[in-house]
Amino acid sequence: MKAVFALSLAVVLSLIACNKAPDQLQQSALANVQQSFSSQVAPPAPAGPADYIVDAIAVGKPAAGKLIDITWKDASGKTVRLSDYAQGKVVFLNFWATWCPPCRREIPDIIELSREMAKDLVVVGISLDDGADAKTKVTKFATDKGITYINIVPSATLNTKSIAEAYTIIAPINAIPTTLIFDRNGNHKQTIIGANTKSYFMEAVKKAM
Repeated sequence: MKAVFALSLAVVLSLIACNKAPDQLQQSALANVQQSFSSQVAPPAPAGPADYIVDAIAVGKPAAGKLIDITWKDASGKTVRLSDYAQGKVVFLNFWATWCPPCRREIPDIIELSREMAKDLVVVGISLDDGADAKTKVTKFATDKGITYINIVPSATLNTKSIAEAYTIIAPINAIPTTLIFDRNGNHKQTIIGANTKSYFMEAVKKAM
């Protein structure tokens, strides 16, 4: 009788174990899928200034008075469009170069502006540095200055001068720094030629809100 009871107990325990195993395997598989999915759709956040330096890929068709789309590839290899990146925010486009003293002088103010108004504002720098070492120069400058907003640099796909040319339909980029401000709907609101201060930029941004 004891032998029969022991055998029955062993069978019951075996069935319980078999029923649990698939659940555990399913949970493990689900966790793996979720982890894989997360890594695909959520690229890592920029770790430092160098990760904010992105390669120009394409510029959209010029349209008078409207934000012209720009496409770039970020540090994680993801393709990003300006219209998506800046959706619902005021856009501050700053054309500049590392060799330009007035550009360099206003950069600290733009960094502060980008941080203090991050909720409502997207700042994008467009570097007009040229040559094979353009990205290296901009990356070093951004690292030294602690820049934490996107800066588009020339690539084998697109020279940033093509972006400046596209934007001449709104305002000729004949001198740098030149800053263009657009409202939340992508309408051009103001052109600022020459270096300026954080307070001046802030007032211009507020007018565009």
